[in-house]
Amino acid sequence: MIELKSVLLEEVGPEWRKAEEITEAHIFIYVVSGQLTYRLNHQDIPLTKGDVLFIPKGTLRAGIGDGTQMHQKFAFLFQSSGAADHTSIPLLAHKPYLLLHTRNHEYMKQRFSLLLQQWLGKLPHYELICTGIVLELLGIAAREADHADLPLKKLSMVATIQQYILDSYRGQIRLEELSQLVDRTPNYVTRIFREVTGQTPIDYLHQVRVYAARDLLLNSPMTIGQVADQLGYCDQSYFNRMYKKITGHPPSNHTGHQAIGQRREERA
Repeated sequence: MIELKSVLLEEVGPEWRKAEEITEAHIFIYVVSGQLTYRLNHQDIPLTKGDVLFIPKGTLRAGIGDGTQMHQKFAFLFQSSGAADHTSIPLLAHKPYLLLHTRNHEYMKQRFSLLLQQWLGKLPHYELICTGIVLELLGIAAREADHADLPLKKLSMVATIQQYILDSYRGQIRLEELSQLVDRTPNYVTRIFREVTGQTPIDYLHQVRVYAARDLLLNSPMTIGQVADQLGYCDQSYFNRMYKKITGHPPSNHTGHQAIGQRREERA
């Protein structure tokens, strides 16, 4: 079983530095924006938006910003309790590290946001919920690492669809529209998208919308109804259901999000 030690969100300037030291726990890092470089066992590992880096316990680690822009990253630190974890959690077998570029950027952000909310809120059973989210993130990374050899044509097709959704999510998007975009049938698009990302294009659309809604509700004076309408939900009750399905709580409940980034138990 794993023991979660810390969850954090860092937003730091271009001159950020991490002094060289031995890591005392496994570290899982997800870069939300910007660029930085880690030096692991004397090897430089450049990171940019969408990159995932797993650093095993015992790695000699240092870090530095790119000198021109700030970066933002999520991270969690954890310990594994026994040899059985290396069988059930494939990432633990990766030495000296694992680096990959996630194909599901928005979903990764959403899950990390929920993880941090639960960790900071410390409501009843938060440990169990946090462990579940951590295992999911480790599983997603392991699956994407296994699928790294997927044909480039499939990856390119899914990337095209994802980018179209990111550019157009405020409007009405239909599966037929996405299939015409890549000149394939709707069934083929759904099957390939699920093969690469683990979800359907429509599920991905809802996740992008809900993540955008969360930002608007936290950082603008807009009401829930106004946010729902702006993001293409004509029915606010449907928006409420989708929001709760994806985040685990209704859009009216943002207690705990305001604390994001305020509590740092160990810097990544």
